[in-house]
Amino acid sequence: MDEDSRSTNSTPPFAGRGYRLMQTGFWSLFALTVSVTLLSGPPSIAFEEDTPATSEALRSAFAELQPVMWIQNVAMILCGILATHQLHLLSLKHRWDLRPLRRLAPVVLLSCVGFAAGISVLINALRGFLAARGFGAAVAGRGMLIELVATGAVALFLLGMWAALYYACQAFTRLHQIEVNSLRHAAAIKEARLQTIATQLNPHFLFNSLNTLRALIDENPKHARDAVTQLSLVLRASLTSSDRNLIPLRDELAAVNALLDLELARYGERLQVERHVGVGCEKALVPPLLLVTLVENAVKHGVAARLGPGFLRYEASLGSEGLCLHVRNSGALAENWQGKGGMGLAHTRERLALLFGRAATMTLSQTADGVEATVCLPQSNQA
Repeated sequence: MDEDSRSTNSTPPFAGRGYRLMQTGFWSLFALTVSVTLLSGPPSIAFEEDTPATSEALRSAFAELQPVMWIQNVAMILCGILATHQLHLLSLKHRWDLRPLRRLAPVVLLSCVGFAAGISVLINALRGFLAARGFGAAVAGRGMLIELVATGAVALFLLGMWAALYYACQAFTRLHQIEVNSLRHAAAIKEARLQTIATQLNPHFLFNSLNTLRALIDENPKHARDAVTQLSLVLRASLTSSDRNLIPLRDELAAVNALLDLELARYGERLQVERHVGVGCEKALVPPLLLVTLVENAVKHGVAARLGPGFLRYEASLGSEGLCLHVRNSGALAENWQGKGGMGLAHTRERLALLFGRAATMTLSQTADGVEATVCLPQSNQA
């Protein structure tokens, strides 16, 4: 069992502020209903079949009974609050909210019956105490057993309604907790996957860069020192790429230009590089190493795969689709390139899907003079 599951099982889902609001709302509604009923008095239709004398006698009896009814209902509310709060405490102590319905219902029902019987005894004892002092003596029509059963039935009905509402709130709150935990797990998995992809640097590129440095050390020590500086910039961009999901394009361009300087040191005049960044593009947000991956892939399948010279052009522009990055290189797509697909491009597609869903697009196509990779990213905000 993981930490989130233990936390969910050890912490009651419906307690604190939510419970207090439900408790206050339920008994306030009952108190309001009782108050309106007592203040309105008996309906006129109840006396239509009685003679005027009988009707007047009944109205007089009801008037004498009203103070007792107020006292009884106030006692019912106070006892109900105490009983339901005790049910709440029992539920927390024994974690009834974790029981399935078939085991929960009998326990709650028996508890409600017990509390209802206690409330009935207390209220009828209060009624007897008041009657002994002259309050409500005019309505001593029913026996004690009937009064106990009637009062107990009312109390059981109220407690049952409260319990149904309480455990419904428990169930909905727990369902919400499960959904939140599920979203947290999905977000954690997504974040871990993004960090794993973002920190991956092509070993082939690193191997070739080190070989280039080895050759330059003997041929041109100054260029070798410059190449070490450029390689350190690319490596730093790779190592720090997991800190953020999105960075300004200007930061990405620093790593891209360092990468291209390394490749120029390696291929010399065989590689022709063109760069174009539109106005306002440097503030646009991109995933770290996105353009680095596209440029590295273009060099690998463009110049590196050919014996003669080649070219590489990258462009950035802002339009209605957001930021669009275009990387063109000499060469041609293999006939079955869709099935093979390098790890760099596969990871790029996965990152875009994790970060933007369907809002981001990536295409790879054959052009008249080479191959073009295009990525369009939505720009809801800018750095």
